[in-house]
Amino acid sequence: MLLLLSFSVSTALAQDGEPHVGDLNYGGTLSEEATGYTVGKPVSISHSGGNIIVNCSDTRSLSGRMPYSLTGAGEGALESFGKGIGLKASGDGKGGGVVSTFMPKKTSGVSTVDAPLTVNVPNGASSISVSQSGTGWVSVRNCGGALKVTSGAGGLAANGTFTAVNLNATGANAEVEIADGAVLTGTSSVSAPKGKVSLKVATAQGGKISAKAAEVSVQQMVSGTNDPGYVSGTFGIGGPSITLSAGERVDVTAE
Repeated sequence: MLLLLSFSVSTALAQDGEPHVGDLNYGGTLSEEATGYTVGKPVSISHSGGNIIVNCSDTRSLSGRMPYSLTGAGEGALESFGKGIGLKASGDGKGGGVVSTFMPKKTSGVSTVDAPLTVNVPNGASSISVSQSGTGWVSVRNCGGALKVTSGAGGLAANGTFTAVNLNATGANAEVEIADGAVLTGTSSVSAPKGKVSLKVATAQGGKISAKAAEVSVQQMVSGTNDPGYVSGTFGIGGPSITLSAGERVDVTAE
């Protein structure tokens, strides 16, 4: 594990022109590689300290990196919190990979915590599961396989050649792009109970859609029910079921 730390004090001028000691700043970076991961196997990711970015690429190793920045008035509290932050990347004993973090309970001496997690995943993972809670958002980029995401207050965005998606943006919007060349083989669902769902698919793709929200707009021709707040039926060449639900609006477009 790579660990880099820094400690500094920010100051501001008071009205009388004299220096005034403000918040303390404490920061560091954690980095870890999952040596027990076999390319192509499932990946599980969990984080509660901020944003999650998942990048799929030609890399041969599963790894996580988490820089963090803390502010507050208590030097001891900041140092204790910083030293309590953890990042683990490992194999699951079956060839799969796990990237997870640990965030201590915030005390009165810690005002703000910013700890985004970036995970690099080798192409070909059969499935990726992401769990994020609290503040922040989830972004999954250029991935494939079966994707499952639960995000917190900041919503989620995902694009790739997925075989199935099961996504729940509990506090904001969900934006999903299923790229050209993807073949959906499993049942999918996207929900945003407090926001909007935006789904973009390739023109050649098809499925059985069920979309429900205060407003629903589906660009493709759907053979079935087409009401302002509910659309259900088959589009394109047909295929697996896709269920979309949102508190505000559902938009489905094709390119």
